[in-house]
Amino acid sequence: MTAPTRLRLAEVSDLPFIFRQEREYMETIEPDAHQGWMAALDLNLAFWIDCLPHTLFCIDTDGHPLGYAMWSLDGDAATLVSINVLGSRRRQELGRLLLDAFEERARPSGARIAELGVHRTNQARLLYQGAGYETTGQDGDYVLFAKALR
Repeated sequence: MTAPTRLRLAEVSDLPFIFRQEREYMETIEPDAHQGWMAALDLNLAFWIDCLPHTLFCIDTDGHPLGYAMWSLDGDAATLVSINVLGSRRRQELGRLLLDAFEERARPSGARIAELGVHRTNQARLLYQGAGYETTGQDGDYVLFAKALR
């Protein structure tokens, strides 16, 4: 029998998992940007810590994180900064649960729109399109998406 998954606010103890997942993403999806990402690691870590109290959450089973999402708020726009699920647990609706949770948490914060950017080669863009996000443009190698929050 599989243990149930639960959505929870992230904790400091989740940061090593988040780091490993972010690094793996950079190495596999954006290898050309990996060196710059590593050079900015202190800034990334500071941002993750700032997100901990409210805008960084995990999905786990038996206390073991399976994925996470983090976001920021700027005026009435909530930006999904990162969403990631363990490779072995992808295509099991966990990404959709995290995306829905992002939207549900952004609404009471005053967000009227959810936005994100995804690398053009990242298959996650199919998740966003399936969730009603519309392409709004491009920024270099990133496809930009947005969705009105109701």
